[in-house]
Amino acid sequence: MASRKAPPTRTLRSKPDLVQLKRQAKELLHAFAAGETGAAAEVNAHYQGANPASFALHDAQLVLARAYGFDSWPKLKAFVDGVTVRGLCDAVRAGDIDGVRAMLAVRPELVHLDVAEDDEHRALHHAVLQRRPEIVRLLMQQGADARQGIWPHRDATSPLTIATERGYVDIVAIIRDEERRRPRVSAPAADVPVPAGLVEAFQRGDEDAVIASLDAHPSLIHKSDSQDGMTALHWASANLWDRLSTWLIERGADVSARNTTGQTPLDLVGSEDEIRSPDRSRLIAKLGGLLLGRGAERTVRWAIATGDADSLRTRHTEGSLPNLRGLVTHAVKSERPDMLTLLLDLGLDPDERDRVTGLEDVVYSWGEPLRQCAILGQRAMAETLLKRGADANTKVYAASSAMYEAYARDDRAMVELLESHGGFVDAGTAGYLGLADRLRRLFDDEAAGRLQEGLVSPGGTVAEELLFSAAATGNVELVQMALEHLEWPHGDARWQGRLMQAFGRHPEAERDRYLTCFQMILDRSGVDLPSRFGRTLLHDVAAAWPRSAPMGAEERIGFATILLDAGAKLEVRDNLLRSTPLGWACRWGRVELVTLLLERGADSVEADAEPWATPLAWAEKMKHGAVLSVLRKHASAAI
Repeated sequence: MASRKAPPTRTLRSKPDLVQLKRQAKELLHAFAAGETGAAAEVNAHYQGANPASFALHDAQLVLARAYGFDSWPKLKAFVDGVTVRGLCDAVRAGDIDGVRAMLAVRPELVHLDVAEDDEHRALHHAVLQRRPEIVRLLMQQGADARQGIWPHRDATSPLTIATERGYVDIVAIIRDEERRRPRVSAPAADVPVPAGLVEAFQRGDEDAVIASLDAHPSLIHKSDSQDGMTALHWASANLWDRLSTWLIERGADVSARNTTGQTPLDLVGSEDEIRSPDRSRLIAKLGGLLLGRGAERTVRWAIATGDADSLRTRHTEGSLPNLRGLVTHAVKSERPDMLTLLLDLGLDPDERDRVTGLEDVVYSWGEPLRQCAILGQRAMAETLLKRGADANTKVYAASSAMYEAYARDDRAMVELLESHGGFVDAGTAGYLGLADRLRRLFDDEAAGRLQEGLVSPGGTVAEELLFSAAATGNVELVQMALEHLEWPHGDARWQGRLMQAFGRHPEAERDRYLTCFQMILDRSGVDLPSRFGRTLLHDVAAAWPRSAPMGAEERIGFATILLDAGAKLEVRDNLLRSTPLGWACRWGRVELVTLLLERGADSVEADAEPWATPLAWAEKMKHGAVLSVLRKHASAAI
């Protein structure tokens, strides 16, 4: 019997045992046959239409595998036997192509998984870094994504970018050849560089500037983003940009294009309209009509947005509705309380709890519908979700919480509603919001051993979580408060992530606060911190971090000067780009930082570097003329 994809309900031990898992399957079989409520709930969650009279051991094994997050018992068994993403990467690094092929035959999904939540290397990264062309071809044939980078500098660390910038011509050719063989991929469009001005125009919502840029580069009309699959028409529809949407449709933009989550432009109409345009209803109707008029499919999300209840019920009867993620959230963002109630009546999860994709580790995310209610001020829909069992303490992966959004908007009614259903402000949220008095109480409760569960992450402390959020908001008082309670030793690797929180583009009036917070933390941490992939803080200052608001030139110089005054080393090479901080500054075109590093003694030649990783090589291949001028002037002065 086919089953809808349900979130895992069990977590494997660090060293799972197959004998124990077989015993668990037998216990589940007997419990289900005996009519135990818990067993029936678990079976029904992962196996629709199960009949206790005919439910067999192999069925119980299937349910157990799905409960642990695997599609089948053989895949669970393979995981226990060592067929894991880490095992795959080990085989890649060893050049064991037969081992790689054997693992992927059992678990092909491994090619799409990160090594861990805090390590976004995939098997293809290791194949490129080890320069193993035949394994690169095998992984590409299995569907590997050559354009997926590694946090925090994803733009510079995709397998294709690494191979291109290192001059691995054979591997670049293999990747592009295999991409051309894939359906629905337009290699020429995918290889067209996106002008910086186009990105900036999208960010500020300047439709005229976007149209002018696309008119000058028409192939970009059909280009999809390598990370999320979004096209210009997706973004135009999502933001209710009337002129741009019309312009794109008239020029043949694909109305059926799907992003990586399967959404079409019609699915996204109005989804990014954060200011909630007063002309919203008319624009949604107009853009929807344009897309449908060009052949767009009437999707489930469009049915939700337009209140087509009959279509939803029909799809539910057919069994297609539960397999789509994000529908409850979509009802909230579409401001359709009637559709929200219907979806919940049909059995959809008010939390939309799910396992984070792309990871072999079990990491859950839940609460996006309620978080959107808080963002939009939709208290009635929030109450509907909470009455249907939604968790007031949302944990949306890499996102804010519903409580934070309610506080940030000073929505007291929403805060009280969440609190009435058990919601609370955790330590990190209190730090972001600057709630000093509340944080003092949390420290007192922690010292007395009465800190409420959930106020800090498992194994964490109030000070650790406060320092992260206080640095991110440039709150000098709270950084000092956190440091007074923190006992990390000098040189501890955990300091690095907190220091990076101060980076970013800040208004001039607030800039000194962030620099002060950075200096305060650095005084405690020391500058020579062990870091993942060999990066130093000077490397991070040179890169485009954070991606949403990379720091400006003056801020970059400010942070770099603090680090250099503290004794930051200039000769350290990272493990991915194999470059010094000067090399990184040359790659990203940070002419002001290149000048500073050279003034402070950086080696402009780097004779010990690999030929593709010297400062000059980076400036030349990235075509940063101003940087080249500085390097050549420095070389001339040295002679």
